[in-house]
Amino acid sequence: MTLSGGFMALPCDNFYEFKKLLTSYRDQDDKVIYRLNSLLPTASFSDKVDAASNCQKFKSELLDLHSKREHMINSCLEYQQNLLASSSNDNNKRSIQRTIRSLKQEAGVEKIVKERSNTFFQTKCNPFMNFNASL
Repeated sequence: MTLSGGFMALPCDNFYEFKKLLTSYRDQDDKVIYRLNSLLPTASFSDKVDAASNCQKFKSELLDLHSKREHMINSCLEYQQNLLASSSNDNNKRSIQRTIRSLKQEAGVEKIVKERSNTFFQTKCNPFMNFNASL
């Protein structure tokens, strides 16, 4: 069964497919350094680029992406927990429990990915913003 997360169908019944989808979304976080470096000016071009606006726009995009991934993980975790509660087959229960553990591990990985992106975002955007920039 797939769940509709409001933005896509989630393959909650197939952890391999779920992991592939999550990895594709995390690729964008892996490119945070490159994207910010391309959006923000060097000292010699600082008057030609609106760095604060670029940072604000990038922050919105990144927060949206983080929110979607968190929703994906939580939706599939809830789906698997409901499956576990309704399952009567012991072999099936063990398989579902492994999937639940894997989803919880992904939630931990997601926290680390978000913290890393936030740290780099603050480092690059704080000089251009009038407030403490954080995600």
